[in-house]
Amino acid sequence: MADRRPPQFRTAVSGLKWPAMPARHAAHTMALLYQLEHSQWLPEKELERLQFRQIQLLLRHAFKTVPYYRERQEAWGIDLERTITPETLRRHIPILTRPEIQDLGDALVSEEVPDSHGARGEVFTSGSTGRPIKVVKNELSETFWNALTVRDHLWHRDPNLRLASIRPLAGDMASYPDGKLIDNWGGMMAHALATGPSGLLNIGTRIEDQVEWLQRFDPAYILTYPGNIQAIAIYCERHKVRFPNLVQVHTISDLLRPEVRTICRDVLDVPVIDAYSSAEVGYIALQCPTSENLHIQSESVYVEVLDENGNDCQAGEVGEVVITSLHNLLMPLLRYAIGDYAEVGHCDCGRTLPVLSRIMGRTRSMVRLPNGDEFYVSFQDLLTGYDMIRQFQVVRRGPEALEMKLVVTRELDDAEAGQLTKILQQRFRHPFAVSFSYHDEIPRSAGGKFEDYKDESALA
Repeated sequence: MADRRPPQFRTAVSGLKWPAMPARHAAHTMALLYQLEHSQWLPEKELERLQFRQIQLLLRHAFKTVPYYRERQEAWGIDLERTITPETLRRHIPILTRPEIQDLGDALVSEEVPDSHGARGEVFTSGSTGRPIKVVKNELSETFWNALTVRDHLWHRDPNLRLASIRPLAGDMASYPDGKLIDNWGGMMAHALATGPSGLLNIGTRIEDQVEWLQRFDPAYILTYPGNIQAIAIYCERHKVRFPNLVQVHTISDLLRPEVRTICRDVLDVPVIDAYSSAEVGYIALQCPTSENLHIQSESVYVEVLDENGNDCQAGEVGEVVITSLHNLLMPLLRYAIGDYAEVGHCDCGRTLPVLSRIMGRTRSMVRLPNGDEFYVSFQDLLTGYDMIRQFQVVRRGPEALEMKLVVTRELDDAEAGQLTKILQQRFRHPFAVSFSYHDEIPRSAGGKFEDYKDESALA
């Protein structure tokens, strides 16, 4: 995309078109963006030094103003007069879990935050376990989110083109058949950069209606959940639908599996660009402009990927993702185990931002065997060699039974079904009886996502 036009900044000053003079919030975003353009190339040691300069400030604030951390400073034995290092965090600060955040509540909220951090607001996780997490943030967190959103767009997209966004929206907003059409990309892009038009559609819309709406809107980019674009591509494959001006799919908010990239390439003839984020901490990693690797957004989060002994994983190893959010002084989350596993990677693009080669999935859908053992089953690469399967869902039907729901281009033959049964038994570490059923589509959750695994047995 080297030949695309340079971004055009929006001006807030009447009579001034070029150079643009942005509004205050846009100016803050662009000031951060200017620094981000340089920090992505910093030597690794310098990047880490700057991170821990911020972490030291964060710790001082947390131990002084946050009840939970203040009560534990002495027991943890952290000397804030000494330089804080990665080893300091590992040795002295225990990992913070989702249930602990839920139970602690306001004990994690600061009693005193600088006025310059802006107004306070609350965000909630999706609550896939039935109990969402509440995180308190302020405008500073939103400013970092905005800057990284712009970074993501400038890494991957021409803002002058058309963007279609299909995601959860409140009430009847952006309902089919019209959706909602605006003359910019929304959010901070509406204030910072001149963009092409965008269209919004509620993700609860039927897949065939989403496709029809996309044909009318004719976007260059589609932003949606991985499972949703997978369902759109399946429909397009069956009905021979094409989007002639589509350049790219941008996936957010859920696990991206290899088969989603495959069907978008094979059917829609476009690449998928992924973003890894969470409601609790914002952006975690963005896809590299030159590969499928994900670069950790070190200017906003400090990320550890830890093996079962609590040590840092090396390239090619899979471990638990643990995150320290650098700038949320209102509710500091130090060494938060977000519930994901990821594989550490390496990238040759020249950026020194740490690399995740892929996100493996979440521990929130743990499997419990009849003998009481509990563990996480990874579905990454499950469909290698099964190109006829476009989508699946594994359902636990009883203590000893699994059903695999399939959306396919053709049904499995006996040999294929037998081999896939063995693969599932290996991954589930138990000789489950496996049955296969075939469907035109797999229903989405209330939040518009597709679940890989559902436990409907008495053990759930």
